[in-house]
Amino acid sequence: MSDVSLDLHSVTYVDNVNSNLVCCICQYPFVDPVVTSCGHTFCRHCIYQAVESSPLCPVDRSPIDLNDIQEAVKIVSNMVNELQIYCPRQPRGCEYHVQRQHMEHHLASECQYAFEPCQLKECQELVLKKDLQRHADTCQHRETECKMCKRKMPAFELEDHHQLCPSEVMDCPHCGTSRPRSEHTAHLPDCPKMRVTCPFAEFGCDWNEERAKLAAHKEACVYDKIQGFLRTQQLKDDTMQEEIRQLRKENESLRRWQHEMQHQHDRTLGQLGVLFPAHFALDPDLPLETQQQVVLSETERLQGDVDQLSASVASLELKQNMALMTETFRLQEEMQSLRAVCHGMRMQIHYLMMERRGSMAAASPSNGPPPPPPLTIEQETRRRSWLDPSGPRQDTKL
Repeated sequence: MSDVSLDLHSVTYVDNVNSNLVCCICQYPFVDPVVTSCGHTFCRHCIYQAVESSPLCPVDRSPIDLNDIQEAVKIVSNMVNELQIYCPRQPRGCEYHVQRQHMEHHLASECQYAFEPCQLKECQELVLKKDLQRHADTCQHRETECKMCKRKMPAFELEDHHQLCPSEVMDCPHCGTSRPRSEHTAHLPDCPKMRVTCPFAEFGCDWNEERAKLAAHKEACVYDKIQGFLRTQQLKDDTMQEEIRQLRKENESLRRWQHEMQHQHDRTLGQLGVLFPAHFALDPDLPLETQQQVVLSETERLQGDVDQLSASVASLELKQNMALMTETFRLQEEMQSLRAVCHGMRMQIHYLMMERRGSMAAASPSNGPPPPPPLTIEQETRRRSWLDPSGPRQDTKL
């Protein structure tokens, strides 16, 4: 795909163009020329745009109808298409010029100044077509191979790889011998020219020379003779250091706990001072132990008062329960008496209604039902016992 579109109204022509081949509207050589009914030639796009604004010929102002516009004769099109033009990529360096009709082919396939992406999908950098091969040879994403370990990697990783390549031959900075990097680390602990310190440097020996002289130094080192004593002392020292660290942690924990207790004590004392200003208005200049003793004594006194109040409340609650129980029993007895009285009144009303019903039946024997038979002696005795209020009481629900 071309990165520059071919705009025939903006190209540069090699030679001067005949004025008869120039559109009087755009002042450029004809592009797709057409002829009007009045015989004048214009670019198709130019005359269509002009007629939309005003349906008059731009040259002689005669009326124009779009339906009357026709293609120009073939020779006119050939003449403008054969004009020599420069490549639109001339600002990039392309000096190629060709007939106008062949410029599209040049832009699409021949121009070496078109931008194209790098062929490597990891790169995709846009470069000029003429420089594409040179970019491919130097692209940082091209595949390269380490000459020492034969490992393949992108070119931008090769420089860093050289600093870590296990197959790279390097010289020992102490003895000057050469070996692969992978063996260099194992060589250092055995290098005879490497400067080392005495094994008893931690105990005060300041010897620091080549490793090859270490054996002779150990035979003469005074610290080697007492190394057993030094190791024992070192072990004791390490043990004491660990104990000191533990004691420091415990001391710090106790200090935090003391600070929290002091803060809690001050807060409690302040709250008690607000509630009981006469008892807890302590002098801040008094020693802490004196203040604590005063607070403890006041706390014990308040605890005694609370215990007395609790006993008094319990006694009052017991007395109140006994009085409530007595009053409940009395009310129950009165309710039993009221039930008995109500039952007697109910029996009396029932008897009166029965007598009234009997008298009414005797007054009208022909119309009403026959009078009830007279009561027997047993029924009369039962009736009288019911009406007697001093008789046995019965619990009857109202």
